[in-house]
Amino acid sequence: MIEADSETAINDYIAQFLLRYFRNATQIKVAQPNLDPKQDIDLLRMYWSISKPVCDLVSYLSEHRHEIQTVMEFRKHEDDARVRGRFDSRATVIRTLMTGHPTLTVSSEPVRTIDTGPNHVLTWVLETAWRLAEHFGNLLPQGAAHRESIERSTLELEKIRRFDAIRQAIKKINLGRRPASQSVRRANNSRRRLYVLACHAFRALQLIESGEADAIRRLLNDTLLGPLYVWQRYELAVGLAISRALSIELMQPVSLSFLEGGREPISRIGGYEVHWQSRTKAYEVPFAEPSEEMTEKLLKQYGLSYGVERPDLVVLDPNGKAISIVEVKYFEIGRSDGADAIRTALGQLVRYSRGYRPMTEIEHFLDLSILAVIRRTAGHMPTPKPYGLPLLVDFSGIVHRDLESWAHHVVSAQK
Repeated sequence: MIEADSETAINDYIAQFLLRYFRNATQIKVAQPNLDPKQDIDLLRMYWSISKPVCDLVSYLSEHRHEIQTVMEFRKHEDDARVRGRFDSRATVIRTLMTGHPTLTVSSEPVRTIDTGPNHVLTWVLETAWRLAEHFGNLLPQGAAHRESIERSTLELEKIRRFDAIRQAIKKINLGRRPASQSVRRANNSRRRLYVLACHAFRALQLIESGEADAIRRLLNDTLLGPLYVWQRYELAVGLAISRALSIELMQPVSLSFLEGGREPISRIGGYEVHWQSRTKAYEVPFAEPSEEMTEKLLKQYGLSYGVERPDLVVLDPNGKAISIVEVKYFEIGRSDGADAIRTALGQLVRYSRGYRPMTEIEHFLDLSILAVIRRTAGHMPTPKPYGLPLLVDFSGIVHRDLESWAHHVVSAQK
């Protein structure tokens, strides 16, 4: 697997986390995003509100507001001995026979309206996008990378909502009643680009809600943001794999959290928690070893603190006790065979373990811990796994659900 393929595969695997990632971020590309439509549909709708089809419509409408016009519609109208519009003889005969009213007439009355046909599509899309963007913005913490684009989209939509024709239509619209298929067709076939763009935005939402893979992929590649560095995304991939493995073992669903900083877990599974880049409250600073004391002393002379180290991932049991820690290493192919990464990670696992267990219990703690590398080209995992040896796994093993045996081992150890 070349580097570009590896990065895209990781992005695909953690797509559910990327939907919920609201820290400093960069544009992310996916090929076959791994999503749960039932769990993620509300978030996908919010991302639609800032997607290209909606932005194209808003941009065009801002520059061509004069194109919003009333549409001539014909409505059936019944009256007594009076004809309004085109007389409908067939309907008149039928209604006369049904009602017994000898002078009843049925006609098609022409009326101008702003809330039907193509205008219904336009108004529904604008109002729905505005409400979703507003809700999306309210979910975000301060400093979220998405905030700029959401605030820009919301501001433009608010300006358009103040157009007289749109304001009048919004008063009449019922968002629970979506545009009829005939209205959508008329918008799509309209000579006015305004209505064609509204149709494209509406149909994009329909495809996303139906789970159409290409539509979702276009949406995510247009709007999705994620961690700046690939190694951070790989840490999330391992965290998601751990969560899914525990979900299978416990037969409990995975509840994913918004990733916005702080000490909240990134996922919860039946009382278990998976934490990313946090020591958690279960950590207690151990007594420093002589080498650590010397290092701290020397750093102080440089005017530097010793620094805070933390495991990449920590798994807590329902009692809030750490039962496993995970060290994750991502390295580029051709620059390393992974041997140094494994040596470094193993040393870190042992050192971090001292903050969660006394020395007499570290071997059991390490037995439930994991060392995850992006690919395993150096070292091997003995079979059967010796007691006290952390599980060594790579991305290929994660994708092929190698962590399920680990989850069984972890849950069994708690009984």
